[in-house]
Amino acid sequence: MKHPDFAKRFKQAVTHAGVEDTQEALARLFEVSTVTIWSYRNGEKLPRMSTAKRIAETLGVSVDWLLTGTGKGPGEGNTKEGSNVTQGPRIQGRIPLISWVQAGAFCEALDLIDPSEAEAWLPCPATHSDRAYALRVNGDSMTSPYPGQRSYPEGTIIFVDPDKPLTNGCRVIAKLNDEVTFKIYAEDMGRTFLRPINPSYPSMDITDMDVSFCGVILGSYTPD
Repeated sequence: MKHPDFAKRFKQAVTHAGVEDTQEALARLFEVSTVTIWSYRNGEKLPRMSTAKRIAETLGVSVDWLLTGTGKGPGEGNTKEGSNVTQGPRIQGRIPLISWVQAGAFCEALDLIDPSEAEAWLPCPATHSDRAYALRVNGDSMTSPYPGQRSYPEGTIIFVDPDKPLTNGCRVIAKLNDEVTFKIYAEDMGRTFLRPINPSYPSMDITDMDVSFCGVILGSYTPD
């Protein structure tokens, strides 16, 4: 049995979300094979419910709309007048959540992360390269004690892109002395530093040190 209406909705949602529309890219994004993506595009079959939920979440539509055409479609918010909630940014794809040990190895290898080694694949609203990844913050060196200041408490998920260029004041993942750390990159009077947000921790002058930069922070998410 063919499903041409599903194929049309799938194509519409992909186009509206602005994600890369190739079979290979969509297969990575939705964690299925390229053959499966071909079958969706051509209406040869419907996704199983777990996959349909993943596709719908990533593309910003409801599962009901994706499968049946009823419910929230592309660009349709679900807020009412007077609501203090607005539609969030479009999801730009999913990136792997990895460990700090994996990040250190990846920093040296420069290869794409093996999908099977990821703890999870998380939707990311920021534009990013194929080599982007996510980490879970450990410790409190990047936690601000001051209200209103940008802060990354323990457990925060940070999105990292190795292909984003370093700029003064950016947040980075760096590797030095075989240790991977999350700090602010700073240039001051010809010297280079890695600085914490928490003033209880010291800054590190890395001007004359052998440091590898594993990526620049794109953004963060703090789970409830």
